[in-house]
Amino acid sequence: MEWSTRPRRADQPFGSWADDLAEAFVRLEPRRIADQPFEGAISRADAAPIQISLVTATRHTVLRLASHIALSTDDLCFVNLQLEGLGRTTQRHHEQTCAPGDLAVADTTEPFEIANCHDFKLFCFAVPRRLLPNELLNRPRLNLSRTEAGRALSKTLAGYAEICLADHQRSMASALIGTHVIDLIAHASDVLTDLSAERVHIPVLLSMMIDHVERHSEDSGLGAAALAVKFRCSERYVHRLFAMTGRSVNEHVNDRRIAACARRLLDPDSAHRTVAEIAFAAGFRDISHFNRLFKRSHGLAPREFRRATTAR
Repeated sequence: MEWSTRPRRADQPFGSWADDLAEAFVRLEPRRIADQPFEGAISRADAAPIQISLVTATRHTVLRLASHIALSTDDLCFVNLQLEGLGRTTQRHHEQTCAPGDLAVADTTEPFEIANCHDFKLFCFAVPRRLLPNELLNRPRLNLSRTEAGRALSKTLAGYAEICLADHQRSMASALIGTHVIDLIAHASDVLTDLSAERVHIPVLLSMMIDHVERHSEDSGLGAAALAVKFRCSERYVHRLFAMTGRSVNEHVNDRRIAACARRLLDPDSAHRTVAEIAFAAGFRDISHFNRLFKRSHGLAPREFRRATTAR
């Protein structure tokens, strides 16, 4: 099935896009990011038990509101694979910024917002919620583009999606692909970590430290020493705990700071702030170090990242 929308009147900037979204997915509310002509297209294929869609559109935001959920019996999750542009998915106070190759999960049984601040293209896998593991719904960070294995998984998912959308006869292969796609998505988090089975049971103290890092990453003095003082243990013990995650204390802290900077670079309300101001506010002390980490994480220097999201 296919839908294609262009604006009809000045007071209807999205034309039939809201109805198209409802027919293709669930009821969503589109909202403007900028005053510009809107175009959007959706191609959808069934690959039981899931549906696979290709969405191409000019930049805008869509929201799943509580009023939509109250009138809905849908029990789906959208797993979006970014192909072009940059997307930001926000749900339950959790945000993920997606570059091409990254996945983001949105649960339609709870409110969410998906903002694409640039013209974009993505594959949407609509998966029954019951078929996904609970850990995938609990604030997942699926930046597959950061690792070789993750990039390989992205290419595999995109390849399956292309096969289904090109298979106009809806052959048996589509149903088999649907099952494979669910398995691949369910294990996406595992692709991003090399944790052994013994490391799965993270001590309570480590969980508390990670939560503290999540909430206080903008503190420029945050590190192993500060955590040792806060939780009344030695620095050596802090490092031992974080080693169980496969990542150092600084890697955890910098990941949160980079994510905060990416959000602020995308935020129109921060357009007047320089990159350096945003970096220092997030807790960085060395702008060169920040630039290197940001480019490693997002594939673009901070200024290039900002320009890509604001270009019309």
